[in-house]
Amino acid sequence: MTITNSLIISSYNIKDSWKTAPTRWGHPLHKMVSRIGSFPPALAHWFIIKFSRPGDVILDPFSGKGTAPLEACLTGRIGIGNDLAPDAFVVTHAKVRPATLSEIYEWIRVARASIKRSAIHIDLDEVPDEVKVFYHKETLKQILLVRRYLLDKFDNISTFIKGLMLGILHGPCEYHLSVKCSHSFSMSPNYIKKYVRKNKLKKPKRDVFECLVKKALRVLAEGIPPVRGLAFNNDAKKLPLDDDSVDLIITSPPYLNVLTTAWDNWLRLWFLNHDYKDVEKKLAQTSSLSIYLNHMKDFLGEFYRVLKQNKACVVVLGDMKARVKNGKERSLVDAVSEVGESIGFNVKMLVDDDIKSQNKYLAQHKHRNHGLSREKIIIFEKGSAPIFDHDPLWSLQISG
Repeated sequence: MTITNSLIISSYNIKDSWKTAPTRWGHPLHKMVSRIGSFPPALAHWFIIKFSRPGDVILDPFSGKGTAPLEACLTGRIGIGNDLAPDAFVVTHAKVRPATLSEIYEWIRVARASIKRSAIHIDLDEVPDEVKVFYHKETLKQILLVRRYLLDKFDNISTFIKGLMLGILHGPCEYHLSVKCSHSFSMSPNYIKKYVRKNKLKKPKRDVFECLVKKALRVLAEGIPPVRGLAFNNDAKKLPLDDDSVDLIITSPPYLNVLTTAWDNWLRLWFLNHDYKDVEKKLAQTSSLSIYLNHMKDFLGEFYRVLKQNKACVVVLGDMKARVKNGKERSLVDAVSEVGESIGFNVKMLVDDDIKSQNKYLAQHKHRNHGLSREKIIIFEKGSAPIFDHDPLWSLQISG
């Protein structure tokens, strides 16, 4: 199908849309981890408010850093996030089932004492060289001790600490453990070597526990959400949910030609005891349009199964043209819309959403769609999904 102009609207022409939200809008817990490719909290908030009511179940099958599930919990809904990437699952779980500051202080007290009693010897010769380039040796030893202490623990508080660790593992601030570098993605070790040498940088000696506290104080500055959600680490084609159990789906599936998701988070995956190459093999990443559409058919079929009747499924996609066998180009949005309709969805609306130039992350790395400057948001409906005319109340939700 080709979507008619009557169904298309610009995000700038929507009354009270996420484009009107102030800079830095959102609960500070959203900033636990910076991750490439995430949609803003204001966007998730707008669709949650417009297409659901308090008490509803909101699902993001590709939750990334947990933006939509967290925003659901913050607005009195039950937020459910799912992601096959281990780092994304940990961060989503940490946000929808967070710890309190008192629990974090107690965990640090117990962990410090346990690590000290164990007197484990850390041999840095066993650490990959690509990891060593980021850290002062004393900081790295402490990272390894905390890593070993956490790895076999999966309770809520331990998972929250893991989320905090992923948030401080690398970045430019005083609470980050690495030499100054990007917080959004794990940079190339070779680049870091050259950058450190060229700029004569020193690897900072940090106390991991002190940095955890600093990060926790920042992300929990406005408390925790009133509702606790759920997080799963499943393939989005096989969600552990009942038929007709979800009131709204809002998600951003992997983009066509974006092949570096696992590599972008290789250092965080190392901390969680995963090799990014193994993770990469499990993710639905491809540059083939036909394979991509087959994945989307399976994903959308599963979304249709778990979604209730007369409810919406919001899908954020990169706006691009893909080449087909005869050499011609085809709109990816049209193709995905056609797949959705073949399953039983109706296309309710298509939103044109410009990306600010500083956020055009897809143009920064090899193997990405260079120059992607616009996203499209397809609003599918199962039956006929009503829009609720709630005021998002941006001014009451701003974090400092």
